[in-house]
Amino acid sequence: MVSTSFLKHHFIAPDTLEERAALFAQSVSNVVVEITQHCNRQCSYCPVSGVDRLTNRAILPHEIFDQIIHDLESIEYDKSICLNLYNEPTADRPLLLQRIAYIRQHLPKSRIYFSTNGDFLTRDYLQAMVEAGLSELYVTLHPPKNHAYDDASAMTRFTEFSSRLGKGVKVHVLSPGHTIQGTLTLFNLKINVFTTNYTIYGSDRGGSVASLTNASLGRTSPCSRPFNDFTVSYDGTIFPCCQMFADNDVHQTYYSIGNIADFPDIFAAYASITLAKWRQDLLRFSPKASPCDTCSEDCRVGSEAEIAERDAVYRQFVGEIETPEPAQQPSPRRLLSWLKPQRHLTKTGQR
Repeated sequence: MVSTSFLKHHFIAPDTLEERAALFAQSVSNVVVEITQHCNRQCSYCPVSGVDRLTNRAILPHEIFDQIIHDLESIEYDKSICLNLYNEPTADRPLLLQRIAYIRQHLPKSRIYFSTNGDFLTRDYLQAMVEAGLSELYVTLHPPKNHAYDDASAMTRFTEFSSRLGKGVKVHVLSPGHTIQGTLTLFNLKINVFTTNYTIYGSDRGGSVASLTNASLGRTSPCSRPFNDFTVSYDGTIFPCCQMFADNDVHQTYYSIGNIADFPDIFAAYASITLAKWRQDLLRFSPKASPCDTCSEDCRVGSEAEIAERDAVYRQFVGEIETPEPAQQPSPRRLLSWLKPQRHLTKTGQR
């Protein structure tokens, strides 16, 4: 049994523009574009805490942003576009409104959204974003710097946020010590609001947040992100997924697919042999290599049917599955064997 969601060209780079564009159109449902570098916070559970994004205010070059949108327009892209990774998009109001309006003009059917810490949000700002074409918003109410998560202060942040916007947040999930989640609608915009104890339940972001790394996790779950997402950082760097951080030298050196400027179009980047190899490695239920081995996102146990299905896809499009001898079973910090600089990582880049 082979799922129709997996195609030959996911694993073997296609030769023509038409094939590459068709693969992108059939596969990608979420384009992530980090439009700026700056963030006004330095949360301990975020890789931003280890670099200076407070004073650095680089923006994704206009020509790169334009290329992404024009390429998407050429296939009449009508799915999701996210405007953040590790940046705070609302810190630059003129740029954000311009970017939203530009996307809406060229991709009228797309879903435009992003996540924000909410620090800069006002009713007026929200209305302007809606008028520009924003579809949905996610707000994470973080605790103050160096303050631990607790439910009482989390509820206080919900109250303060509601007061600032003049409308209450309807709480749907309240899990003590873990998370509080709710929604509100303003100017016909759905706003998802939540606060989470990320010091316990956060992701180590490809190993860039050492305090959250569980070296014994030994992930075996497959991952859909290199299939369904296309992720571009503020400097034009393309990564296999949103867990990787452009300001981390190890990520830039070993895990980058390249820069948008290196490719004739986004379809060539998505269909590149490098990204195809990431998809090969992340298709099956099997021990994962660094940096995926410590990623806790969507970890699960596969059913016998799903395991068999994914194995069949691998055999059909990639080749026979090699089963290592017990003594050769990969350890938590092994690297993808095809990464070019991988022979140096244990000396210069080990986390």
